[in-house]
Amino acid sequence: MRWLQIARKDFTDARRERQLYYLVGLLGLMGLAIGYVIGQTPNIATEGTTAFVLLGVFGFLAPITALTISQADVVGKRTTGELSVLLSLPFSRRSIVAGSYTGRMAVMTAALLPAFVFAPLVATLRGAPIDPTALVSAFLLILVLSLIFIAIGIGISTFTKSTTVSAGGSFGVFLLFVLQLWTLIPKGVRFVINGLSFPTGPQPEWAQVFEQLSPFAGLRNLAFPVLPDLVGNFPLAPGRIGENAAWYQEPLFAGIVVLAWIALPLLIGYYRFQTVDL
Repeated sequence: MRWLQIARKDFTDARRERQLYYLVGLLGLMGLAIGYVIGQTPNIATEGTTAFVLLGVFGFLAPITALTISQADVVGKRTTGELSVLLSLPFSRRSIVAGSYTGRMAVMTAALLPAFVFAPLVATLRGAPIDPTALVSAFLLILVLSLIFIAIGIGISTFTKSTTVSAGGSFGVFLLFVLQLWTLIPKGVRFVINGLSFPTGPQPEWAQVFEQLSPFAGLRNLAFPVLPDLVGNFPLAPGRIGENAAWYQEPLFAGIVVLAWIALPLLIGYYRFQTVDL
């Protein structure tokens, strides 16, 4: 259980360096602002409005925050020499990866909680109705989204030797998914296949499947059968789910996509980390 020691140290370092306090303050203020704005129109707001707005705002902010706090976690220890010290103690590289991931997730959870408490509290005090079930569901969705992007950030951090490369890789992930360049890839492939001219007609199935492989689409598709009103317009998830969902939008396929985005970056990064000389 030495990975728990690494996780505890990681969380303590974030608190000692005030990173945790900055995140709690920034995201907490965002939650207060959301609650205040919703409370200005209590007659228009429905019970699910606060949860829907929180999901939309933090669906954008959580990936950026997760990548920012995780992309330099392991590679930063390598450049400062801290990693060599840890490995000279009875800590394995697997414990360092697992502990770093757990520690970053603990930091992220602590940073998100105040926003999801302050927003409904302020909205309620100003007369807006609240749906506790929808709020908890929105928080869990953002938490899973954070799991994915922290896994990607830690995977990049363990794969590279340079903090500059790690930061660049994380910025590339931001462009790919948060700015939705992912959806342009099949369009670019079709453009090339079509002789460098824009294709016409409906989008082929392989292109639709590719779009649904994004973390946002996978999470939306996984939660849709249970929370259709909340995730029907999930931020940054390409496409829509019709009355008869295609096989690549079914919860089973979506669950595999979500698990893959959590597991594969960590496994690939760990394999590289395990075989490289420090």
